[in-house]
Amino acid sequence: NVQLLQSLEAVADELSVEIRHEDLEGSRGGLFRLRGHCCILVDRNSSVAERVDLLVRSLSQLPLDGVFMPPAVREMLERRATSPI
Repeated sequence: NVQLLQSLEAVADELSVEIRHEDLEGSRGGLFRLRGHCCILVDRNSSVAERVDLLVRSLSQLPLDGVFMPPAVREMLERRATSPI
């Protein structure tokens, strides 16, 4: 869902998390720190559904207090944060 992806990208932007799209050649990507800043590495060849899943997995690891987002997006992130890996 493109609208969901855009909402998740907006959350990342509000958290000052850079989203980098690169050719990862089979790697799924994920959340990492680069010079003290959080980044999410996304395979540029991944589908919208795969990007949504990656952003949910990554953003759910960060503190989200005080970040505005649609209730459905917050629920999705909180559910992921409390679920076992």
